[in-house]
Amino acid sequence: MVKKPLAGKSGKYGKKGPKDQLKKQKSGKVIKKGKSAKKVVPQSGKKALVSKEVLEALKENRLEKQNKRQEKLDEKRKNPTKGKKRKLPESKEPKEPLKKKALKKVRKANEDNEYENLTKIKALWEKGRVNDIEVSKREEIVEQLKELMEGKVASLMFKHDLARVVQLLLRLGKAEDSNFIVKELLPHVSELSKAKYGKFTVNCMLKNSSKEQRKLIFKSLAGQFKKLTLHAEAVTVVDTIYNDYATSKERTEMITEFYGKELYLYKDLLSEHFSKVIELYPGKKDKVLEELLSHTQVFIEKGLTGHIIVQHIMLQYFLHGPEDTIQELVTEKLIEQIVNFVHTKEGSKIAMRCLWYSKAKERKLIIRTFKGHIKDMSINENGYLVLCALFDCVDDTVLVKKAVLSEIMENLDTISMSQYGRLLLNYILAPRSTKLFPPSIVDILKVGDTNKVSKKDPQTRRQELLSYACPGIIDNFKDNVESMLLDNTRTLLLTTAVNHASCDLSNLFNAVVDLLMNDSSLVDSTTMHILMRAIQQHKDHQSVFNELVLSRIPVDIIINWAKTNRGAFSVLRLVENGGSVKVNEFVSKLKQSGVNSFDQSTGRDKLIEFLNKA
Repeated sequence: MVKKPLAGKSGKYGKKGPKDQLKKQKSGKVIKKGKSAKKVVPQSGKKALVSKEVLEALKENRLEKQNKRQEKLDEKRKNPTKGKKRKLPESKEPKEPLKKKALKKVRKANEDNEYENLTKIKALWEKGRVNDIEVSKREEIVEQLKELMEGKVASLMFKHDLARVVQLLLRLGKAEDSNFIVKELLPHVSELSKAKYGKFTVNCMLKNSSKEQRKLIFKSLAGQFKKLTLHAEAVTVVDTIYNDYATSKERTEMITEFYGKELYLYKDLLSEHFSKVIELYPGKKDKVLEELLSHTQVFIEKGLTGHIIVQHIMLQYFLHGPEDTIQELVTEKLIEQIVNFVHTKEGSKIAMRCLWYSKAKERKLIIRTFKGHIKDMSINENGYLVLCALFDCVDDTVLVKKAVLSEIMENLDTISMSQYGRLLLNYILAPRSTKLFPPSIVDILKVGDTNKVSKKDPQTRRQELLSYACPGIIDNFKDNVESMLLDNTRTLLLTTAVNHASCDLSNLFNAVVDLLMNDSSLVDSTTMHILMRAIQQHKDHQSVFNELVLSRIPVDIIINWAKTNRGAFSVLRLVENGGSVKVNEFVSKLKQSGVNSFDQSTGRDKLIEFLNKA
């Protein structure tokens, strides 16, 4: 028989309480506590039975803990200072620790022997860079800085805070001050160009130096331009030299480095344009193209396509390389960067070739990349050409409508105010029109006509785009016709819409008639005369417009138009294409009005001639 331990009996680890008894119950042992003790069956699915005495003991234990916790809270409320850190005895006061700034100074002074000198330089720089300082004081500061920095400029340049001191001397100092800086930094220009903060100093040197000093800087970098262009930091310096300071001969020398070592020997005979290099050395074409392709791949991989010199080198390959290889270059990596170079002359040509030679999938990615940038591209000198090329080659007109034309329609006010925005709208209305576009622009866009990817008939594609864009354009012009007539170039855009729009123009004609009713003198203005002539000479619009004029404007006002030369021509066009009842009635009233008594003008004479024949 198993011996049953009693509740509260001392065990191996001390006196056992009610909790220990519960643990034993769960383990399946028999608990004996008076008559009410029962056997507990473990893991049987039935609830374990506990004696009343055990439950009462648990309640008492819980109440004791609650009471102790409450007593502690009461003590804290009575004595709030109790529990705080005790004060140290007066005899054992700790030493005051050094502040962080002081520690930093001590550490730097130990590390750098020139620390004191550098702090003086920084202090002078802080005083000298203030805008409202007196000229004499600034000159004194510059002299002091020269004395402190002489012979040490190169070592200071690689520290970002001291690089600004050198830039201050270059900007505010005299020619002598820039001379001593350029002399000291000349052997280190290549290293500085690669440094994160040093490149700003090199750019400052270029900006504030004389032509002779710039030539010295160029010579120090000659032969290293290719290597520096492939560097993420140094490419900004190379790009600045190429764009702003290099002569045509120096530009050719810079570009020739990318043609390979063999051709670099003949740099004086070559051109920065690859087509002229091929004319001189046709046998070297394949080797040079291989060089250009390898550089182009690196530029795309490193994300350097935003720089002009990089775009120029890439364009040489896109112009002369095989279409299949160009198609392979148009990857997601390049498409992500395409927005960075659509605004430049070389970059826009690359972007157009990306559209022409890429497959339908890549074209969709390019269009999605343009999303949010359409307005800026529309008003940019080179960006609008990329959109024109897009309209010419993308067969998915539904995507073009949703992604491109919808954004143009939302920003028509801004776009129509821009010179290049108006050209874009003209291209939507009348693509490749020789009256609206010079031959140079048409020739650029014709290159894409031979691409092998586009299958849709060009006329069908243009008509689909025009049918979507036309209602929005006419609606906008109707609301802004008065302001558009104040500008000759915007008036020409109105006439383009009249001549080439494929939608209903009655709302626009009504807006023009409203203006003439409010101010009849407008008929003699140059812009209104141009617009009315375009409408009245168009075979599809002349009868509609003339009927509107005769039905809405009083006859007396129209007859008064004939008193001016331009007004007389407008009246003549009203009656020339007669036939309707209203026109015939107007002609009879015009004969009785005494046109012969009006001031002599070419328009009046022609009108009288017509009336005599009628």
